[in-house]
Amino acid sequence: MAEDLFTDDGSLACLGITKNERDKKFTCKEEQQSNLVNKTFWVMDYFAGVQSKFGERYIFKIKFNLEDPEDAARKVWTGSSDIQFILDKLAELGKFPRRVTLRKDGRNHYFFE
Repeated sequence: MAEDLFTDDGSLACLGITKNERDKKFTCKEEQQSNLVNKTFWVMDYFAGVQSKFGERYIFKIKFNLEDPEDAARKVWTGSSDIQFILDKLAELGKFPRRVTLRKDGRNHYFFE
């Protein structure tokens, strides 16, 4: 019987198990969509289909300047089907980051230009 070539100290690192690099999290501060109306910013990334108390939403990460540090980034929740469609298309095309302006029509409907 072959002996182990290492000492198992009980840690994950000992087994070579590292962080899931495909798992992304937005640990930045949250910004209200309503505070961004008529403002231009960069959409950096997003999560689709996140369950919230309001139903299924998307979360997208923004920066006001592309070169801003990560601690200046903000996350924004949206239920807007127009914004969700644009985010999905940007992902499909591999076109993040993308500069957009958030608009709102008279019916409180948010969309990107």
